[in-house]
Order: sequence, then structure tokens, then C-alpha cells
Amino acid sequence: MTRFRLLDGLRALLAATVLTALIAGVPLVLYALAGSPVPAHLPGLGEIGHALTHRDDGTLFLAVVKVVSWAAWAGFVASTLVELTFRIRGCATPHLPGLGAAQWLSAQLISSVALAAGSPAAFVMAAVPPAAVVAAAPAALADTTAAPDAGHDPPRFAGADESLASGQFTTTKAHGPSGQAHARVLRLTHAAYQVRRGDCLWTIAERHLGDGDRYTEIAALNTGRVMPDGARFTQPDVIRPGWVLRMPAAATDLDRPQPPVADRHPGHPSDTPEFSRPHDGAPSSPQPPASQEFPKVGEQPAAVGDAAPPTHTPQTREARISAPEPTAILLTDGGEAEDNGPSAPVAAFAGGVAVGSLLTLARLRHAQRQARRRGRRITLPTDPDTLATEQELHRLAAPDARERARQALATLDDAITAAGRELPHMLGARVCTDTVELLLAQPAGTPPAPFTQGRTKATWRLDLSNAHANSARDVLPALLTTGHLDDGHALLVNLERLQTATATGPDELVDRFLTTAATELITSDGPWFDVLAVGFPELQAAGTRIRPCTDLTEALGLLADRARDLRGGLATSDGPADVADRRLHDPDGDWTLTVLISRNTPSPDQLARLVDTVTALPGGLAALVPADAASAPARFVISQDDQGPLLNVTPPGLTVRPPLMPLKSYQRLGELFTAAADTTDVAVDDPPYDAYAGESLLPPASGANGAAISELADDQQEHVAFEVGEPAQSEAAEPESQRDEAMEVVQVSILGPLEITGTVADLQPKMAELVLALTLAGPSGLRNVQLAAMMGPDPDTPKPSDQLRQLITRTRGKLGKAPDSQARILCDSAYVYRTHAITLDWTRFQELADRGAKRNSTTNLWDALALVRGPVLDGCYHWWLETPVIENIRAEIVDAADLLAELELDAGRPDRSARAARQGLASDPYAEQLWRALMRAEYEAGNMSRVHEAWKACLKAVAEVSADGDPHPETAALYRRLAAARRSA
Repeated sequence: MTRFRLLDGLRALLAATVLTALIAGVPLVLYALAGSPVPAHLPGLGEIGHALTHRDDGTLFLAVVKVVSWAAWAGFVASTLVELTFRIRGCATPHLPGLGAAQWLSAQLISSVALAAGSPAAFVMAAVPPAAVVAAAPAALADTTAAPDAGHDPPRFAGADESLASGQFTTTKAHGPSGQAHARVLRLTHAAYQVRRGDCLWTIAERHLGDGDRYTEIAALNTGRVMPDGARFTQPDVIRPGWVLRMPAAATDLDRPQPPVADRHPGHPSDTPEFSRPHDGAPSSPQPPASQEFPKVGEQPAAVGDAAPPTHTPQTREARISAPEPTAILLTDGGEAEDNGPSAPVAAFAGGVAVGSLLTLARLRHAQRQARRRGRRITLPTDPDTLATEQELHRLAAPDARERARQALATLDDAITAAGRELPHMLGARVCTDTVELLLAQPAGTPPAPFTQGRTKATWRLDLSNAHANSARDVLPALLTTGHLDDGHALLVNLERLQTATATGPDELVDRFLTTAATELITSDGPWFDVLAVGFPELQAAGTRIRPCTDLTEALGLLADRARDLRGGLATSDGPADVADRRLHDPDGDWTLTVLISRNTPSPDQLARLVDTVTALPGGLAALVPADAASAPARFVISQDDQGPLLNVTPPGLTVRPPLMPLKSYQRLGELFTAAADTTDVAVDDPPYDAYAGESLLPPASGANGAAISELADDQQEHVAFEVGEPAQSEAAEPESQRDEAMEVVQVSILGPLEITGTVADLQPKMAELVLALTLAGPSGLRNVQLAAMMGPDPDTPKPSDQLRQLITRTRGKLGKAPDSQARILCDSAYVYRTHAITLDWTRFQELADRGAKRNSTTNLWDALALVRGPVLDGCYHWWLETPVIENIRAEIVDAADLLAELELDAGRPDRSARAARQGLASDPYAEQLWRALMRAEYEAGNMSRVHEAWKACLKAVAEVSADGDPHPETAALYRRLAAARRSA
């Protein structure tokens, strides 16, 4: 993909250069050679007659050439202006008589620049319906004009992307019909700090927030979060070096170097005993991190409650300047923001598996969606536990250590190539939040800039802020994440350099290690290696990288065949002797790495044959098998202590904590892949979609673990009795001015980034999650125990009843009263919470889309699509959100846009048909049904340049999610048919 983007960029640069030369360069040349197009004087009739009746000495010819040249230039400029004007307006470009060639050239040049300048989504949004169509959306959605709060700095906007860039919610007021500032739109902001030796939360708050006692704000943002070493933040006085803490938006000087801090603190001027008395800062040698695993059935970690949200602190100008730029976020752990930007913690082994598995599911489901018929749904697992495994994948997904290592390796590739040196042999890498340290097999001299010498002569270090990779090559394709070292760094090993590695230890731990390793290798993104898998039938559907083998005998035979091919290639071609180096110097050659991974233990003869086969070649082959053999080139020795599993990796001789995937989760992951590989579609009322057929978008007992509910029941009964018996007291915590202000409508919008409009005060992230959950539950509402389970950071850690009560109380006050003076969150005598006077945009969309489909009404369908602002809940994820819900909404939007495009085309309005397809693509830029509708509409409108443009954008989008990078055969056939029809015409 990087190579294609580079080519697109070069093509765009060339097109922009030609366009500039034609518009600005040609008139300069014409003026210099022929003079001004405006004559000094107009010729009289006599002069014209003389010129036509006498022999030309060249003057007349040159004058004609001059006029024609200037006219051709003017025609091209006019064509370009018309093309740009109509593209900006999102309308079909009219044909200009006599300027067909100029118009075609300008369209091609503009298409090349526009397509390469942005992503497929940007291409789609460049021509969304004009304001007249979007205006059909409710005013609460359309009117988001910022207005400053009294006594506060005005809200800050920096484009639409900032609506997804946060870890803390802020809101923006908008003017309602009455002229009062009522509507509030949810926005997000985020900053981060990495803990150093000697830090304590009080000193961090003092340095970066100006007041040490504001440590409670930092604690509130981080309570319950899993840190890079696998441990949870649970106590403000316990932090470790390497932890990445979320900071309030007002934090300053986060990127400024700080002086060393003493390990022992004499005490601070604080009312909190933990910080007022002498205490230790963050230790230099942190305790071994806890193992981070997929939760086992029946396990219930200790409950971790959320502290009260921080009070609002106006940002100073300095704070706004020094705060890091926002990045896209993934909401996890019950609604807290998990940043996937450069300051995010590096994922542990389980996080790498989660990222790769989600990418694999996305590719498989793309094929499912392309085969889905209108009005049908893709196949999903019907087992609730299997669906819950996908929720767990989303919850654990975090920035992958492999991606950071690959970024550093690509930078090294560029630096080595520029210096004319050979890549050193590498055993692996140590990866932390902002640095990567490459572990070399032996010292290799002075590292090339921007790398520096690491802790030994055999290590090269890169600060990721200095990474500037242009290389698209995967230097070490088979990097395997093994776990975390005691300092919190992730350790990745290069299986190709280890050659044959054996895993030994307790059978159950070895099996979990191998299944986790196989899952990461098979689902990882990147070219240049294939996997021969023995004993992993659950992963057969995971993609084209895997070659399942019935036993080791078959796998060894295939490996020997591959060794013979590589040996022949090395002997018959020129280049480096090492296969890994040859792969980089000859990327078009067949130098693919082959990795054999087996769950079955080899016999001594098989192991000896395996070692001989792999080590006989300088790269190109690797193997990982269970065996207790000291003669193998590399060993993974697994053991366990009271902290969890330990893994010793030799070489390089380091011990890590490997968060291993439980076998039950592995089996369910295989069920997910198998279901996603099934391209047959199902009815809308088939399982699991039938559980969401009513008004509620949450299934019965959503998010509630049975054991957790039974433990909470008695305590929650007391909580609900309080809510039902004393409703007035629940509002006492809010200011009188907020409680008395009655709003007409509070709207929750999920057809795009999450927006909550109409509140009277800012909502904190957990409050927004509460409102979203209750709104999705619909009229049936949620029992208190269900709500407690959903508001916890994971299914087995429900929110304590007192914290849930505080959360509901604060949220009620910030939502404001309904017009009938009732609270917007009600609790009845059956202990069920429901929303009151809160609307959901999806409900309105369904009403309009259903009416439009039944009546073939384009008006209703346009009104429905006007509610769509982007992908469903874009940038927002909570662990309790169900995949069938998102899939159902996605399918409804695509079907409505597809139907509307068809109706408009049948009515002879191809421009509106194209607009409908683009509006649907704004929600799902990978929906090939809509790309086909767009190409048909542009063809009928006579815009062949737009057809080509749509085809290129479709290819670019599909390459991101398709397993083979190719579009659906029906899409390719349609494009060929349209292109051929145009040529024949």
C-alpha cells in the first residue's frame, strides 16, 4: 500500500506541475514570443482586404497562430475553472461545446491531483450532497455554531477530525431556535505523560497542573486502566516508571525535559496522608508486571471503581499551546479513551493478537458484505460467548509493538541504503512508548543517523520522534512479540534469525504459548512470509497466509521443497548470499520467508531433520515447535511463579512476562474466523440479529455477568430504593441554575461520531457512556445490576453501587430537566432505568428509511440519509457494544443509499443518484455496492472522468480491507463494461 501511495503522490505531483505549467507557464511563453493577445489597434477594412488579397509574407500566418494559441489557452483555463466549480458543488460537469479535448485534459489532471491528495473517504466527502440536501437533518444536528460560555474560554475547533481526538469530553454550545445557547456537541481532548523514576502523582500534578493537590484529576482519568506492563492503575500513591498516564487538557510542559527527581520524598504540603508524610517515588526497579490475559470463565478481578470526574478547569493559553496534538481514539475499558497515537502505551502480547485478529475479521467481513444481498445480513456467530470474545478483542486492542518496531526498521532501511551499507543481522527489538532498541546478532559499528548507540555495542536505538521512513519494505517480516520485560519494554524476536526455536515447559503453558504465537503470526499484517501450520485447525479460515498441514511429515516435506527452491534461486542469480538481504535487494523475486509452527511435538529424527533443513540455508526458513532439546539454535523456556507465566528467550537471553491467551478464547477466536469466512447471507430476523429486533439495541441482560449480578443484587436493591423513594435528593448535587433549565430535546446521534446535543452542562466520558447505554436500551430500559455491569471496565468488574449512584445523579443534573419538569433518567419501582425526552437519530433513520423503501419515496430516503454523518459511532467503542447492532445499522444505511441511487437513476436524475451513493459511502467507504452505483450514475451523466476516478478510489479503499487487495468481480466487470461502452461510442 505504501508503494501505491508513493506512486499516487508522484502522479499527483506531476499532474499539478503540468496543470500549473499550462495555466501559468504557457501565457508567459506566448507573451514573450508573440506578444499580447490584445492588438495595439483594430485593423480597418482596407488592411483586412489587403492581407487577404496579397501574397502572405508570414505575417498573417503568425498572427493566426498567435490568436489560435491564445484562444486554446483561454479555452483550457475556462474548462479548468468549470471543472473545479462543479466538482466543489458536487454536480455533474456540463459539456462545453468545442472544448472537448481541453475539458478532458483538465478533468484528468484534476482527478489525479484530487485522488492522490486524500483517502477514499476524503474523495467521497469531497462531493457530498449540497447544503439543500443536508438541511433536511434536524436542527439539533445541523446547528452547531460555537458560542462561548460565560466566564470561560470559548471552545476550540480545529476541523472535523478533532471530534475524535480525545480522552476527555468537552462540549460546544449551539444556538437553538429561541436564540438561547442550548445545544451542546460532544468533543474530546487528550494529553499523556510517561512516569519516570522518582515521580509521584503529587509532584506530577504540581509540575504540569500547577497544584499538587490536583493529582485527583489525574487519578480520575487513569483509575482502572491497564498500563504498558500489564498492571492496573488502582491507587494514586502507586505508580511505576514507564506507565503512560492520561493528563487533563490543562497540563503544560509535557514535552519539556525535567530534572532528575529524588527517589525518597520528605512529604508534600497536602491534606492527603499518602503524600503529606515521607514516601517513595516511582521505584527504579519496578515489580514484575501482572499477566494480561483474556479473562477466564469464572474469574472475577477485584472491582475497580471510577473516581469522581475532575472539576472543570479553564485552560490557559499556555496550556492550549503545549498540549499535544489530538489523535484518533478507541474507547475501551468501559468508555475511557484508548489513544492509538504516538503517546499510547505499547500493546502486550494479547494486544498484538487482538489487533491482528480484528484486521483479519475486517478483511473476511468485507468479503461477506460484498456478497450480501439487499435486505439481508452477513453471517455472524450465534453463540453469545463467541460474540463476547469479539468484544474482548476490541477492549484489548491497542497500538501494536510490531508496528512501532516495523517503523524503526523501515527508518533503518532508508538510513542503511543512503549510507551504502548492508543491514546488520538482528535478533529482535525492545519496544517502549517512544523508543525502539534493535538487538543485533553482533556489533556492527557506528549506527547510522538517526540511530544512536544503545546500552551495548550490539544495540542501536531510535527515538520514534526521529523516524522518517519512506521504505515500503518489511525488513523483518516474522517478528514475534514475546511479552514485557521488567522495565515495561516489549520484547520482539526475529524468528528468521533464530532459525529453529523450541518451546519447553509445562504442557498447558507451552500449548498456550504456541497457539498465541500462531495466532499473531497468521493474523499479522504485512507481506513476505507464509506459515506452515500443524495442529491449528481453528485458524484455517484466518486468511491466505496459512498453509494447514495434517502432520509434521507433510510440513517437513513442504519445508524441504521450499528450501530447494531457495537454494536454486541463490545459485542461479546474482546478489547477497543471505536470503533476507536478497529479499530487500530483489523485492520482485521469490524470496518469501516460510515459517513452520507446530502444536505437535516432533520425534528426535523429525527435529534433527528440521534443524538441518532450516540451518542449511542463510535465511528464508524458520520454525517454532514444542520440544525439550538443548541442541536447537534457539529456545523458549516457559515457567510460572506467583506473578504468572515467565518466558526465557535464548538468544538474546532475556526473560519476559508473556500474557498468554487462554485456550477457550483461542477456540472462540477460531469460531469467529470460521463464521466470518462464510459468505452466505441470512435474514434480518435470523440469529443473532433476532435478539435486537425490538426497540432495544441491547440484548437481554446485556453486559451482565451472572455471578457479578448475584453479588451485586442486594446492594443494588438499596441503591434503587434510594432512587425511587427520594428523587428530589438525586438532583441536589447540581447547581440550581442547571436544574431549573428545561430543554426541549436531548439527542443522541450515533450515525457518525458520537454526539450528544441539548444538555445544559458538559458531560464527562462516563456520563456520555451512561446516556448512550440507556438510549440504546430503548423503552425497555436497563435494570440497575445490568447498568452496573456495563459501566464497569470489563464484564467481570461491575461498577460499585455507590459510584453508580453518583454517576447517575451527576448525569441527571447535566442533562437538565425535560419540558414536563421530570428528570431525563427515570427509575421505576421495578428497579429499571429508562431515558425520558431523549431521542436517538437511528430511530428516526429507521422510520424514514422503512417508509421510503415501502413507498419508493426518494424524499423519505433523502431525509434518512441526511442523518448520516460518517461511520457508525466512528472513533467510539465500549466493550458492551454488540457486533450485530453495528452490522445491522451499517447494512441499513448501505441498503437505503443503494435503493435511493437506483430510484434516482431510474427517474433520469444521475447527478442525484451519484450524490446518494456518495452519502452512503460516507458511512461505509468500503461498500462496493455503492461504488458500483456511483460508477453507473457518473456514466449515465456522461462523466467518464468521474467513472475512472470512482474506480481508482474504489481500488484504493478495497486494498485496505480486502484479503487479496482485489475488488469484487462484479465491480471489476462493471467498470470494464462501462469503459468498453464509452470507447465504442
